[in-house]
Amino acid sequence: MNWETLYCPNRHCLYYGSPFNKGVLVKDGSSHGKKQALCKACGRRIALTYATAYYELDEDRAIFEMAVRALAEGNSIRSTARIIEKDKDTICDWLNRAAQQCRLVVLYHWQKLHISECQLDELWSFVHTCITTS
Repeated sequence: MNWETLYCPNRHCLYYGSPFNKGVLVKDGSSHGKKQALCKACGRRIALTYATAYYELDEDRAIFEMAVRALAEGNSIRSTARIIEKDKDTICDWLNRAAQQCRLVVLYHWQKLHISECQLDELWSFVHTCITTS
């Protein structure tokens, strides 16, 4: 995680949403081995992994990443569980965690996408097919 992308998540703070280098966040050691920051304006402590897929993850990042990569490559949940040597329910939870984070990132970038036109041939074919078959 990059310190530069960290911000104060307290909606009542004057520096809410301001990046680390423009706000008043300072490095504040660690808690349970996980780095954290302190907002000097509101006094809230923020985990460095806040708003990421790693937030409150009780597993080594490398294992989580390996599982997500295996799933992204097309492995099934059960085969990924065997490869990683974890329970299939854990892998399913990790898939959900990664999917939620991906959704948030895509929505964030989609809002800031500045385009005047976009070619949607495939989408129109799909919509047109659905409408005509209904």
